[in-house]
Amino acid sequence: MKSQFKKSAPWLALGLLGSLSLIIAAELLRPPTAESGVDLVDIPYYQLPFGPDAEGQERPFWPSRLQTENGRLIDPKAIQSAAACAECHPREFDEWAPSLHAIAGRDVVYEKAVETNEDLHRDGIEKARFCEGCHAPGEVLAGRTNRFKSVMPSDAETEGLTCVMCHTAIHADPVEGNGALTLAVNTGVDQLSNPMILAAPRDHSRAFGATQTNALIASSDFCGACHTENYDRSMSKAETRQHVQTTFVEWRDSWYGRNNVSCQDCHMAPDPAAYVRQIRAGNLAKPERYSHNFVGANYLMFDTALGSNLTYLRGGIPPGLTAAKNTQLIEQQGKATRALLREAAGLELRHSEIRDDQLRFSIAVQNLGAGHNLPTGVIDQKYMWLEVIVRDAEGKVLYHSGAFDAERGETDPNAVIWREDFRDAKGKRIPDHLTFLTAQITHLRRGVPPKGEDVVDYQAPLPAGSHGPLTLESRLWYRVATQEFAYNTLKIDLVIPAFELAAATFSLSQIDEVAP
Repeated sequence: MKSQFKKSAPWLALGLLGSLSLIIAAELLRPPTAESGVDLVDIPYYQLPFGPDAEGQERPFWPSRLQTENGRLIDPKAIQSAAACAECHPREFDEWAPSLHAIAGRDVVYEKAVETNEDLHRDGIEKARFCEGCHAPGEVLAGRTNRFKSVMPSDAETEGLTCVMCHTAIHADPVEGNGALTLAVNTGVDQLSNPMILAAPRDHSRAFGATQTNALIASSDFCGACHTENYDRSMSKAETRQHVQTTFVEWRDSWYGRNNVSCQDCHMAPDPAAYVRQIRAGNLAKPERYSHNFVGANYLMFDTALGSNLTYLRGGIPPGLTAAKNTQLIEQQGKATRALLREAAGLELRHSEIRDDQLRFSIAVQNLGAGHNLPTGVIDQKYMWLEVIVRDAEGKVLYHSGAFDAERGETDPNAVIWREDFRDAKGKRIPDHLTFLTAQITHLRRGVPPKGEDVVDYQAPLPAGSHGPLTLESRLWYRVATQEFAYNTLKIDLVIPAFELAAATFSLSQIDEVAP
């Protein structure tokens, strides 16, 4: 046996050497693997009106700060709809499908606002990359946000923040904002189809559940990349950078940021309202699991009393859902949305007295449950106001501020309002969310900071003959859009309803004699 091996060994060695040589030669002669993604030159008539960056590199997604890991555009055929993910992740799909993230790029309120802005300039569609980078990243990354539509649409692009757009994130800049995310979306997309997942589940896991990605999407930095918004000369009339949405910094500098209570802890808890109550009680334990509901403050998009108008406002039914299933999921998330809003604020009476025939009183508007300002976000449309009613002993109204006309959708112009205003180059207020014409941001009243309060002082003239004891009713209201916007931009005859965040009634029993 040993003799036979000795005789065969040289031939075996020679065969092994030959095999290795063939493998090396084949590797050297193999054509280079094509880089994943789509080259910019392969998008016909793609417009680049903003010029190169400081290093001379092209900026295909500007003025959005969205990027891909290799700077190339994506192939929309490679990005599957979330409905495909639902086959293996049904619970996550049912949570995500009715969410604001799922309809971020298709809801009519957003779409009409973008179209109105696009019509303002010759390069308005290219400027709209600023908006679409956060609301419809698939559109931007595929090169469809362009005046010449040379890229075919796909279901995934209509789904706003779909599965792949989050689960491929590898970097975020929450202070820069404006969609400052880098997505490894061109890497591993071939592992999306079911046969490939079954054949190589570890590859699928590495591509869409990488350690780096999992750490990032669990952090508030990830949210801040889009929930920070600044206007500059690239897409507005602002000569200096204007801070339009500062939600991330509001959170970062708050008690919540210092105690590692993240955006996800509240907005992705299975029961966000219950989790806020837990935090308010001093229990900082993390949720047992994170849902994909992304519960927020837009109660209008879950108001099933609107009937077919709601389907219209939401831009139809997302792929993968029936009408009945869609309604069921919307109702569930609407309940969670309203419950979360009711945990946000509180009202307290701080002072009351009669002086110079006037009732002088102070009400503290408290931010009890939001880890950011109240209200937060882009609040030229979203706004909050305080309503107060003073009644005498017989219930007669002596003073009323902050009334809301539910028939006409009008808020008392003299009410105490928390809102920011867009202003044009002449300082005139822009009521219709015309981003591209905005030169300056001002505030009627800044949002109430986390765990903070804003004390509002009133001086209510009292009619002669009034007598107490007096009753003071207070209500804190919230609205997701102005009526001007509904009429001028949406062009629909729909009164935007108001939502009651908090209410309190105070008996001014110490005030008996009011006026002679």
